[in-house]
Amino acid sequence: MPDYKPLDLNGGEQVQFTLNGATVRAPAGAMIVDAANAHGVEVPIFCYEPRLGDPLGACRMCLVEVEGMPGFQTACSTPIAADMVIDTVSEEVADAQDGILELILANHPLDCPVCDKGGECPLQDRTFAFGPGTSRFTEMKRHFPKPLELSSQIALDRERCISCFRCVRFSQDVSEDGALIFQERGAQSQIATFTGDAYDGRFTGNVIDLCPVGALTSIPYRFVARPWDITNAPSVCTACPVGCNTELTVREDAIQRVTGRPDPNWEVEEGWLCDKGRWSFPINGGAERMTVARGRDSGAVRDLSLDNAVTAAAALLGRPGAVGILIGESATVEEAQACLDLAAGPLSGATVARLGIPGDPLVPLRRLPGAQLGDLDGADLIAIVGGDPANQQPVVELRVRKAVRRGGRVLTLGPRRHALEAVADSRPTEPGALMAGLSHIASAVAEASAPIILWDEADLAAEADAPEALARLLAANPAARQLELGHSVNGAGLRALGIPATGVLERIESGELRSLLTVHADPGAAAAGPRWLSALARVDSHIAIATHDGPSLRGSDVIIPALTGFEQDGIVVSMNGRAQRVRPGARGPEGAAPAWEIVSAISHRLGSAPAYRSAREVFDAAAARHPAFAGLSYGAVGTTGVPIRTEGVVGRDPLIESEEGVGIPLVMTRAIYGDRVTELSDALASVRTAPSLTLSPSTAAAHELTDGGLVRIVSPHGNAELRLSIDPEVAADVAFVSSGVPSAGAGALLPEGGAGAVRVRMSAARA
Repeated sequence: MPDYKPLDLNGGEQVQFTLNGATVRAPAGAMIVDAANAHGVEVPIFCYEPRLGDPLGACRMCLVEVEGMPGFQTACSTPIAADMVIDTVSEEVADAQDGILELILANHPLDCPVCDKGGECPLQDRTFAFGPGTSRFTEMKRHFPKPLELSSQIALDRERCISCFRCVRFSQDVSEDGALIFQERGAQSQIATFTGDAYDGRFTGNVIDLCPVGALTSIPYRFVARPWDITNAPSVCTACPVGCNTELTVREDAIQRVTGRPDPNWEVEEGWLCDKGRWSFPINGGAERMTVARGRDSGAVRDLSLDNAVTAAAALLGRPGAVGILIGESATVEEAQACLDLAAGPLSGATVARLGIPGDPLVPLRRLPGAQLGDLDGADLIAIVGGDPANQQPVVELRVRKAVRRGGRVLTLGPRRHALEAVADSRPTEPGALMAGLSHIASAVAEASAPIILWDEADLAAEADAPEALARLLAANPAARQLELGHSVNGAGLRALGIPATGVLERIESGELRSLLTVHADPGAAAAGPRWLSALARVDSHIAIATHDGPSLRGSDVIIPALTGFEQDGIVVSMNGRAQRVRPGARGPEGAAPAWEIVSAISHRLGSAPAYRSAREVFDAAAARHPAFAGLSYGAVGTTGVPIRTEGVVGRDPLIESEEGVGIPLVMTRAIYGDRVTELSDALASVRTAPSLTLSPSTAAAHELTDGGLVRIVSPHGNAELRLSIDPEVAADVAFVSSGVPSAGAGALLPEGGAGAVRVRMSAARA
């Protein structure tokens, strides 16, 4: 974690001061601890963490001498000034640091050999570098029953806590959930939750990274590995479209832990991770993980070698007749490019499409100047149009809350209630009526000096006129920028390759396609799932390249196991158009391979051998052929990514008119723990979200439905049975559905792509 705030020693107003006898310069107003670090001088700290806000000065570890000031000063909370003379290495300072560490260690247990923090512990490191060589304490240390489960994922060893307040400050000042507190006083101070219940939230795991000792540790990682038998690899989270930068902890070719990077990506996640991304890595295993290829022979399913499975797939795809290729939203740029090459080569004329929301209606917005998440820090106005960022793009919530603490104003517009309404001026709208509510933000955007508009991909795509109207509103202020709240992990990357979101399903239903190749796609678990499953039954052959089993695969003729995003190299493009590189941590099953390699092998069997020997070469080919990636390479993307050229992306798939149906409007939200990633991760089993239906009391009464009862809800696209929750705070005559994990089937209520106006009918379900 970043202990010190990065400083620009060449920018802004600089002041000159003396540091340990040397004359140096740093930005005016910078804290001594950061200025010293920028010049290579370490001042020891525990409580200070620049992302937590204003310094607290709780641990007193950073005491230094400042000429002209009495006693010692805390370097974390003392700003530099011109001509200041600072000494961080005098005998008096060293003696003070010895004393602080002696007090901290008075009750701290010396259990480093069994502590999960051992070997990567700031307290260990700073005691060795700055502390006394021996202890004068012989008294009995304090003991507590251990460990205390602060939540299902976090263990608390209370005797190790040094009262640095980092975890409490994160809860109070960053996530702003107010859950963590210090109870009791003095030597009896303990971390606890305000209510006494488990520490529940979307970002709780960040306190593990923040803890400078072994007081807060990860239960899934507890006693799993030690720092000297692991390796770490930088990568990117693919659990949602934000693209947070992560560090993978690998032991024996398996991922054992995911953390924020020591050097955060300040333009994206700033080092924070949501709990879903942190504990999603168990998806690499589990009962549904595909490890051996399978083929259907005369109705019987048998295991195949990877080589034989590729041969069988090529034989089926090479038969006469039209072929469709469907690409899932988590496929990398390389995997999608390999599919395009297959369609342009041996399967010439194949229809290629992606799962996701059609992009044509949103082109006017996407072509406007875009913003990165880091730009929210300097925005004086943030307008959120549609969506539910706290659930669907979680880290966006933390960036918006930080902007508010820095003086920014937030306006929200949309049919859902969500967590950011607590810090915003909110305007509820009728479902499908964002257009009518734009007046709520128009004057504020026009008057702001640095406005940023966050807009939801699904909600804006569902309204014919709203995207263009919002685009005109933004264009009227040259300083305004837009940031898309996307719904697909690599949707922006697949769009940049020119892959539409429509075409395959329609051509199967019309009888034009004989064979289908799906790559990381399980359409039966997506929007319009029943329609997709019906269509799949009509093709002569279905070849699936997949990481996990699913509804769409159970009738497949050939299934070939692929590697996950934790197991391969590749490029994904986040929702705001930032290309970033995923790197392999785990090795993956012996019977699996990267999807781009499998597709290339199929092409080879069909008589067109591609020139690729690595993912890097596939991306180079994509960059040479698609303007959005022009000039990019793995080297240019680096470890923190770069924005792609959005002006090179064109729309090719207009939103298909879908049947709205009868009844009351449906508003769907995908809860943070209600997706396929959560469903597959054992570490998230305790927080998995079941689908639910929420109605106002009057709406429930009008349909003769009772709180807690099971409700059958029917749309023109499918049906589902959901448990009812009655909430007097929600709008009347609207059905609010939290989709829950995909196997629950709530996605069946939506049209193809997941965007469009839908009305539903409801009745009490029979028990």
